[in-house]
Amino acid sequence: MNRALLIIVCLAFCLAMLTACQRATENKPPVSQAPSNPIATETPRQSVSSPTEAELRAAVKRNYEDVVTIDDSRPTPFMIGDFNGDSSEDIAVVVKPRKLSDLNSEYVNWILEDPHHLQQASMNVSKNDLLLAVIHGHKSEGWRHEFARQTYLLKNAVGTDLETMSLKQLRSSGESRLLPALKGDVIREKLNGSGGIIYWTGGKYAWHPTS
Repeated sequence: MNRALLIIVCLAFCLAMLTACQRATENKPPVSQAPSNPIATETPRQSVSSPTEAELRAAVKRNYEDVVTIDDSRPTPFMIGDFNGDSSEDIAVVVKPRKLSDLNSEYVNWILEDPHHLQQASMNVSKNDLLLAVIHGHKSEGWRHEFARQTYLLKNAVGTDLETMSLKQLRSSGESRLLPALKGDVIREKLNGSGGIIYWTGGKYAWHPTS
């Protein structure tokens, strides 16, 4: 075999090997990658859902035992929202005093506040007071959770036309420019002839007039 023929045979062999390698690479199945799971940064907020009468009474009983009773004279005695801005559903219920001695005791499991007087050291509830019981939610179950025990009783906080409003709704209504910094949803109402909101300051509930 002369040198020229040998070179031709070598080139043909190299070309055949290169073609075989290319085909093997093309036919190799792709390596699948496991999808990455997003990391949750906060507790998902539960969608707003209307409570049954049994759920409502159970939540009030769990937190206040029998010292208050739900104001059944109202068609809808409750508001639902994320009032403290932790992405867990809270509930506010209009209640009436039932046991004044227990309500006015210093040994209670709730915080009694007047949103109009944040610096007031102490106060008492009278038999004709209407109170707003606010129950903060716990995790995804919200106020329905058995550990939802952070509760407030708000005096001088029950008016008319009570409704929950989000910051987005307040912005669309043009009211947000008049408001303090909000950490969650608010309760808008008319109280003593004036419009306003009850909102969470980060440690208390406060009243802010809007009209």
